[in-house]
Amino acid sequence: MNTLWQDVRYGLRLIRRNPGFTLVAALSLALGIGANTAIFTVVNAVLLRPLPFPEPEQLVMVWEDATFAGFPQNTPAPANFVDWQAQSRSFESMAALSEGSFNLTGDGEPEKIQAYRVTANFFPLLGVQPALGRSFLAAEDQPGANRVVMLSHGLWQRRFGGEPSVIGKDILLNGEKYRVIGVMPRGFQFLERYIGLWTPLALTAEERTERGSHYLKVVGRLKPGVTVAQANADIGAVMEQIARTYPNQAARIGAYVLPLREQLAGDIRRPLMVLLVAVGCVLLIACANIASLLLARAAARNREIAVRAALGAGRWRIVRQLLTESILLSGIGGALGLLFAVWSFAFLEQLIPPTMALTVSLEPDGRMLVFTLLISMLTGILFGLVPALQAARFNQNEALKQGSGRAVNLGSRRLRSALVVAEIALSLVLLVGAGLLIQTFHKLRQQYAGLRPENVLTMRTPLPQNKYAQPEQRTAFYDQVRARVGALPGVISVGYTTSVPLEWKGGTSGFVPENTQQPLPGLSYDANHRQVSADYLKTMGIPLRRGRYFDSRDQANSLPVAIINETMAREYWPNEDALGKRFKIGDPDSDVPWLTVVGIVADVRQMGLDAPVKAEMYQPYQQAKQQPWYAPRDLVIRTAVEPESLVAAVRREIRAIDPDQPISNIRTMDEILGEETQPRRLGMTLLAVFAGLALVLAALGIYGVLSYFVVQHTPEMGVRMALGAGRRDILALVVRKGLSLALLGIGAGVIASLGLTRLMQSLLFEVSANDPLTLAGVALLLLAVALVACLVPARRAAKVDPIVALRCE
Repeated sequence: MNTLWQDVRYGLRLIRRNPGFTLVAALSLALGIGANTAIFTVVNAVLLRPLPFPEPEQLVMVWEDATFAGFPQNTPAPANFVDWQAQSRSFESMAALSEGSFNLTGDGEPEKIQAYRVTANFFPLLGVQPALGRSFLAAEDQPGANRVVMLSHGLWQRRFGGEPSVIGKDILLNGEKYRVIGVMPRGFQFLERYIGLWTPLALTAEERTERGSHYLKVVGRLKPGVTVAQANADIGAVMEQIARTYPNQAARIGAYVLPLREQLAGDIRRPLMVLLVAVGCVLLIACANIASLLLARAAARNREIAVRAALGAGRWRIVRQLLTESILLSGIGGALGLLFAVWSFAFLEQLIPPTMALTVSLEPDGRMLVFTLLISMLTGILFGLVPALQAARFNQNEALKQGSGRAVNLGSRRLRSALVVAEIALSLVLLVGAGLLIQTFHKLRQQYAGLRPENVLTMRTPLPQNKYAQPEQRTAFYDQVRARVGALPGVISVGYTTSVPLEWKGGTSGFVPENTQQPLPGLSYDANHRQVSADYLKTMGIPLRRGRYFDSRDQANSLPVAIINETMAREYWPNEDALGKRFKIGDPDSDVPWLTVVGIVADVRQMGLDAPVKAEMYQPYQQAKQQPWYAPRDLVIRTAVEPESLVAAVRREIRAIDPDQPISNIRTMDEILGEETQPRRLGMTLLAVFAGLALVLAALGIYGVLSYFVVQHTPEMGVRMALGAGRRDILALVVRKGLSLALLGIGAGVIASLGLTRLMQSLLFEVSANDPLTLAGVALLLLAVALVACLVPARRAAKVDPIVALRCE
C-alpha cells in the first residue's frame, strides 16, 4: 500500500509538471466519458430503471393483431375485451381505456381537455392511489350512473389553483356536470402525457357486443409466475376461439401481449443502442489518441525508466507506476465527463419517449456514478496498459547510453500507426451512419415539401356530441367558420377535415366496391376515412391526379360522392379506371348510400412519416351522416402572411359563432412535421456531432503520429537533403506516410461499415444501409481531412535545415 501511495504521488507530480499534455488528454477523455455517461443515463432511465408502479414486470398491454389491414398493433374492440376478461387464465386483472376529449367550460376560458374513459379497476390494477380523494367505484362504471371525474395534478394546479376544496365540486364538461372525486399524484402518467382527466368507461350493453369498432386500449396484470410467452399463448387461444365463433367480424384478427416497458419505450431502443455504439467509438478513438501520446512520452522517458530498473525496480513495478499515472489521468477525465454529462441532461431529455415524459427524468443516481467510475478505470487501463507494457520492454543498456531520448523501437512505431488506422476506421463508420441518417431526415421532410407546410395554419375545434347532436348543426358551424375565417385579410383558403396528416394514425372504415363478387386475395377492404370540406384538399395542397375536387355541387341532398387516393384506386380497381366506380361504407346490404368516385388525389402519408401509405377516402361532411365520429375537428388555413399573426383573429371569429367553443392544438403544418421528425432529428444531430468529434480526433491522431515521425526522422531527412533530395521530396515522404495510414483506415472502415450499418436499417427511409454515394463521400472527406492533417508536419519537415538536422546526431 505504501508503494502504491508513492506511485499516486509521483503520478500527480508528473501530471502537474505536464499541464499541456494533461489538459489535452483530460479534455479528450472528458468528452468520451461524458458522452458515454450521458447516453447510458438515458438508457438507464428509459430501459433499465423500474417503472413507477408496484411489480411493474407483471404489467402488459394487450393488442389486436390486424396486420392484414395494415395495423399490426390495433386497438381492441369492446366485445373482444369482454371475452378476454372472461376467458383468459393468465391475468390477475384486465382493464380498458378509451381516449377522448371534453370541452371544459364555466370559470375561465373554454378549454379542450384530453381524457381517458377507464374501467373502474384501472387504477387498482396499476397500484396507484389518488393524491386527493378516491378513485372510481364499480357502481360508477355503469351506463347512466352519476357522472364523476378525476383530475390530473397538472390540470388541478393550472385550472383550479391546487385547491383541495375542488374535491366534491361540480365542473362543466361538454356542458354537463361532473363531480370531482379525486386528483392524481404529481408525475402520474399512463401512455399519453397530455391526459388531463379520467372518467368511467361505462360500456353499454350494445358496446359490450360490438366487434366492428376498434377503439380501446387494454392493460393487464399477469398472475405471479406467468411469463409473457404463456400469456401470449393464452390470449392467442382465446382470440382463435372468438374468430371461430364470429368469423365475419374477427376471422383474420389475432391478439398478443406486450410488456408495458416495451410499450412505453416504443421505437427508442434501437436509436439508443446506435448512440451507445457511437459514443463507445468516440471513447475508443480518444483512448487510441492518448495511448499514442503515451507511447511517444514513454520513448522520451526511456532513460528515467532505465534508471529505475537499474536501482532495482522490476518490470511489474514499472508497469504499475505507468498504469497508476494513466488511471489518475482517466480519473480527472471522468470527473470532468461527469460534469459534462449532467450539463447535457437538459438537451438529452428530448430522447425520452413522450409516453414516459412525466414519469422519467434524467438525474444523477447510483447507477450513473458506478458506470462513470467503472468506465473511467477501464479507460485508464485501456489506453495505459499497452504503452506501459511497451515501455517496460526495453534494452536497459541502450537506454542508459542514449541521452537524447530520441530512440524508439520499431514495435512502438507500428503500434502507433495501427492505432491511427483504427481511429480512421471507427470515424468512417460513424460518419457513414451520420450521413445515412441525414439523408433519411431530408427524405422524410421532402415528401411533404409539395404541401408547402410552412404556410398552413391548423387548429382543433372538436364539437361536443350533446350540443351538436344533429348533422345539420355541425354543418352550420363548419360553414360559418369557413365563411368568416375565409374573409380575413391574409387568408388564401380555408378547409375542415377529420384530421390533418400525421395527427391521427387511425380512423378507418370498412367498405365494399360495387359488383365485387369475390374479394381480391390479401386485401382488407378497409381505408382511412376523412370527412372534409370542399376546399380542404386544395387548401392542404394535395394534388389532384384525375377527376375533380369537391365543390358547391356536393351538398346533403345531391349525389353521394367520394375522392380516393392513388393507393386505394390501384389496390381495389387494378387495371381499371376508378373514376365513376362506386363503393359502400360498411355492410353491402345496409341502407347506406353508394358513393361515386369523382376524383383521385396523390398519396399523402397520414399514418406516420415512414409508415406505408394506406388506402384513403375523402367524403364531403355535408353528406356524411352515418359516421359522426369522423366529423371534422381540424381547421386548416392557408395564408399569404405569417400564419401565427392570424391566430387572434381566427379565435375571435370562432368565439363569435360559439362563445363556449374551445380552440386547441394551434400549430403550423411545419410545426407538426417538426414534432413528428423530432426524435429522428435529435438522433441524427447527436450522431453527426459524435462523428464530427471522431473525425477531429482522428485528424489529431494523424497529426500526432506524423509530427513524431518527423521528430524521429529529422537526422535521416537531413542526410536525404544533403544528398540532393528537394523539399518537395521530403514533403511527399511525410504526406505519403500519412495518406497510407488513412487509406488503410478507410479500407478497414468500409468493410466494418458494410456490416454495422445494417443494424440501422430500421431507422432509414428510402436509403440503403450500404449506400455507395454515402460511402464514397465519407471516404473522400476522410482523405481530405487526412491530407490537411499531413500538411502541417510535412511542411515543417520540408523546412528542416540539413546542417541543423545532421547536428542532431
